[in-house]
Amino acid sequence: MEVDEDKGSIGYVPDDSEQEADEAKIRDKGAHDDASHKKRNAAKKAHHKAHEPEDTLQKVQAERDEFKDKYLRGLADMDNFRKRMKKEKEEYQKYVLNDFFIDLLQIYDNLERALKAKGLDTDKGILSGVEMIRRQFLDLLKKNQVLEVDALGKHFDPAFHEALSKEEREGITQPVVVEIYQKGFTYNEKLLRPVLTKVAIPAVKNNPQETESKP
Repeated sequence: MEVDEDKGSIGYVPDDSEQEADEAKIRDKGAHDDASHKKRNAAKKAHHKAHEPEDTLQKVQAERDEFKDKYLRGLADMDNFRKRMKKEKEEYQKYVLNDFFIDLLQIYDNLERALKAKGLDTDKGILSGVEMIRRQFLDLLKKNQVLEVDALGKHFDPAFHEALSKEEREGITQPVVVEIYQKGFTYNEKLLRPVLTKVAIPAVKNNPQETESKP
């Protein structure tokens, strides 16, 4: 009688076909495990690639927010600077004439003294005092770059002169200032007030032919 030994029993020796089948199973399992590993890696890469645009967008948004914050800070700094400069300019304009008025008050004091002066026997003394004050006042104007426009006897210049009257004169070829009604001044070489003048203009000569044709 032939005895069929159990494959799981002790002492069982598989034949070649069974061993090859087992090896094939092992290879299939390894290949399956390797394929599973590759699939997992591919899935991870796909997941990473799928999230790349989102990561890039978040980075761009963060940079945008940073630039926006810097821009707003810059605007705020510029606004504060503009306000500070405006305030300083207003303060400067408010008190820029301090020194000028202090000097002007000295002339006022001299005028007060001249008006209160007594015991002057002649008008000459009064005129002398007023002339002194006038010179003092002109010196103050010059000190502050306020200069008188030299006009008398000069060719008429509409940029600095204003003609209130005119008369014809012989012997001139261009309009000339012959009288000053009110003096003019410049401030830092810019016209502050024009000179009010009387102007002499060349005389218009009569045409001899026109004179003979008259009845």
